Amino acid sequence: MVDHPALAQSAGPLKTRPLHAAALERRAGLPASRGAYGLSDAFAALSDTKRRAVIEALLARPRRAGELARHIHVSAPALSRHLRVLRRAGLVVEEGIEADARVRVYRLDPAAFAPLRDWVGQVEQLWQEQLMGFKRHAERSGRARRSKP
Repeated sequence: MVDHPALAQSAGPLKTRPLHAAALERRAGLPASRGAYGLSDAFAALSDTKRRAVIEALLARPRRAGELARHIHVSAPALSRHLRVLRRAGLVVEEGIEADARVRVYRLDPAAFAPLRDWVGQVEQLWQEQLMGFKRHAERSGRARRSKP
């Protein structure tokens, strides 16, 4: 797996990213610093149940790593790996505390969720349009059957 977006673009046949995701990221105004693979990275990061548990815990408030590890019942090294994936995807931000440089607090980056929300919104809109089309078809078919003697 290629970690750096610039390397991934030159990966040739290993690149499996659909074109519509790139177009969505441009439309969503994804900052260039997030890289070309932001949406795919976010979905990959969220594919793990423990990482989703981290996100759910951080929805309530920012937390320290130890608190997160206890909350989701994982070891410190395992949590560290999960946090690394979430940080690389841009979903979680690490901040230090002025009083103690060793302490790190993690919080969600709300802007990083905008492309995900936009993509899900587009999928939802597609299904609503499909269902409305089916409803119109069913209603026309029902009227046509009732009008025949």
